[in-house]
Amino acid sequence: MLSNDFSFPHTPLPRLTVAQEKILDYLVQHPDNVAYMSSAELAETLGMSNATVVRFSQHVGFKGYLDLQRHIRQEIKTRLNVPARVRKRPRHIGRPGDFLKTVLKSDRDNLSQTAERIPTDLFEAAVQAIHHHEEIWVLGLRSCHGAAHYFATNLGFLAKRVNLITLDAGTVWSRISPGLNPDALLVSITFPRYCQQTLDITSQFHRAGAGIIALTDSQTSPLARMGTYVFPLPFWVDSFFESNTAVVSFLNAVLAAVSFLDGPNTLSRLEALEKVWDENQVYNKDTSAALPSWA
Repeated sequence: MLSNDFSFPHTPLPRLTVAQEKILDYLVQHPDNVAYMSSAELAETLGMSNATVVRFSQHVGFKGYLDLQRHIRQEIKTRLNVPARVRKRPRHIGRPGDFLKTVLKSDRDNLSQTAERIPTDLFEAAVQAIHHHEEIWVLGLRSCHGAAHYFATNLGFLAKRVNLITLDAGTVWSRISPGLNPDALLVSITFPRYCQQTLDITSQFHRAGAGIIALTDSQTSPLARMGTYVFPLPFWVDSFFESNTAVVSFLNAVLAAVSFLDGPNTLSRLEALEKVWDENQVYNKDTSAALPSWA
């Protein structure tokens, strides 16, 4: 959400009509949406004409809607940069220990929002798509790489051929070329400020006609516009970093659902893996150290 110090060329703002007040309220409450919506999309969302949206942009001092939109994007970038987020530390934080409850509460709220936002039928459609594809591509760079790696690793346990896309010395384009076709399925993850390389790679899959499961922050993000199945997930916490809690929890649900659909195949695959892990001593065999005192 933009703060009250969001700047307009005309300050203070001129008198606004009822419709213009409605636009301003939506802009302040949903700047991330407005940053990537066309004027026609914003007008349709608010139930007014496209001309009203354009006139509002000019009325508050911009050349037009595109000029307003560029300004909002710049404001968002400023709000999202690391130093700015550190400076906006919550007022109730007085000592390091205060972050424990604050961050845990933020993550709890993020999980609650996720449960409320995701339509069950859309979730099931995405799970079915994964279930019916033997080969899956997974993409998440920078702060999203951990979630992508976690998902790819566990999905591989379910007898899927999983390709985790990484940026290794410029070889990424040759490595993804086999997946650039209409039969491919890509799980792509990015959040504001939106990693440009993630968007570029996803765009290649999109142009090839591949299915795309998009995990991002809103239906109007650059990634969402390329998605076949779009899942907006909250990611804010009171710190300089983004929280992957809702993302990982959502991916856990996807893994559980895919394993449910695979049924006996999942069980036999995991039993075979356990045998290999045991033979190669992948895990510590001193189980007594892990047992609780009452065992």
